[in-house]
Amino acid sequence: MKRLALSIGCVVVWTGAVLAAERLPVPAERPSGSGVIVHSDGYVLTAHHVVANARRVVVVTPGEYRAAAIVVSTDPEHDLALLKVETVGLTEATLGHAGGVRLDQEVVAVGFPFGLREVSMARGRIAAVRTKGVQRVFQVDAAINPGNSGGPLFNTQGELIGILTTKFSHPSGIVPEGMAFAVPVSYATPMLANIEDFDFTMVGRGHNAKKGKKGKGTEQESLAAMVVRTTVRIETARSMDVPPTVMPSPADSVKRPDPAGSPPTQGQAGTRPPVPPAADHALVQQVNEQLKVAQQEQLQRLAQQGIAPPEGMVLIPAGEFAMGAEDGLPDTRPMHRVYLSTYWLDRHEVTNRQYRQCVESGGCAPPKDQSAYEDPTLADHPVTNVTWAQARHYCGWPGKRLPTEAEWEKAARGIDGRLYPWGNSDEVAKARPRPAERTKNGTAPVGTMDFARSPYGVADLVMNVSEWVNDWYAEDFYRSSPGRDPQGPARGSFRVLRGGELSDRPLELRASYRGWDDMTYWGPSLGFRCAQDGS
Repeated sequence: MKRLALSIGCVVVWTGAVLAAERLPVPAERPSGSGVIVHSDGYVLTAHHVVANARRVVVVTPGEYRAAAIVVSTDPEHDLALLKVETVGLTEATLGHAGGVRLDQEVVAVGFPFGLREVSMARGRIAAVRTKGVQRVFQVDAAINPGNSGGPLFNTQGELIGILTTKFSHPSGIVPEGMAFAVPVSYATPMLANIEDFDFTMVGRGHNAKKGKKGKGTEQESLAAMVVRTTVRIETARSMDVPPTVMPSPADSVKRPDPAGSPPTQGQAGTRPPVPPAADHALVQQVNEQLKVAQQEQLQRLAQQGIAPPEGMVLIPAGEFAMGAEDGLPDTRPMHRVYLSTYWLDRHEVTNRQYRQCVESGGCAPPKDQSAYEDPTLADHPVTNVTWAQARHYCGWPGKRLPTEAEWEKAARGIDGRLYPWGNSDEVAKARPRPAERTKNGTAPVGTMDFARSPYGVADLVMNVSEWVNDWYAEDFYRSSPGRDPQGPARGSFRVLRGGELSDRPLELRASYRGWDDMTYWGPSLGFRCAQDGS
């Protein structure tokens, strides 16, 4: 009997242990940081170190709606992570152009400091734009506390320009005091490509609060309400205390122009975060389709007004785009936001055939070297060997003009900041496909390189000839360039050249690359195309 009781007791104890083991308490979620809603279907952007090594992630909206989240993609190098919760109808933040951020610009940092349930807003300014290699980080003088990490940084237009991060190491081993940092939201672009219907044409449009006749106080209240609705609290459960991913600090590396003006070396300027080719191609195609839709809609509106497209020209709709490049040569910095009114641009460069019509009518002087111009087999090749003044006279002959370099660049790269007209692949530039019709001076018949068409359908912006544009050249012009329809410096010694020829390096084939020369220069690989106001 004792043996039976002992056996039963052992069984009870063993069974209880098993049941207890099966019901081990799951670690409760604790506040870990903040995040921002970037798509109404439940996509949230936050800092990678906020969710790193977490067994479970929960997103808590301002209305205290709690939902388990999955990690869609991460970028530990830039301390970014994209989350997804199963819900729809959320208020999403509008993305701005991080490249347009300036020193001393007013910003708003939002988050849940110290894990509190109440969202907090802190106004401040951009104290510095610091770099680590070619990667930028904004230093912010707003009151940022633990718990704000992963939260949004907005400009005063309500546009998301950065993700807050405080996880930096310093070479001295001392934690920087009084410093807060934000990763530019532009580094999140490859991750946003995972969102099937993300609308990149809305980047830089500002928040969609109603724009009636409001006083300053009402506008501030509208901005405050919007940023609060788009900010979420991140809670995580971790099975063990694992140190969060730490980014190297750029605190000692302040961005400075290269005094020598030398081109960047491989592995430094010109290097971007690696993006899977398939993801990059999908993102580029998605933006291209969106731009085509916007272009067709505007063409239909013009047709309803009885306005027909000028022959051989492409419509570039009004709007903003990111101009310049932070990882290019000094004269392409800083990357900045530019608004352009609607305009038309020639689909192809001006050809020898077209230029001959102007010469024969008495409106133009012949090219300085007429060997290619007089060759009947090159009638559909770009006209070359013309000076800036000759290019301007030709464009004025039918009532057009030379494009500004801002107009040229937007037509070449669209609104997503891509490197080349076709996307971001250097391999296309390195492959250098050679049409059979290439001649000894390196030109090809216009429109024969379909791979190099821009997102708006403009052909041959690179890999045929360089092109004159209207602007005077100034290396530092981007530091003070107007934000709307820039016309270039008021005076100068050289005119800007855009585009690149077949023999150029990949860096010189970028849509942001700026060439220049004396306006009296002419050569066998220098041509032009014309523009016309949209009105």
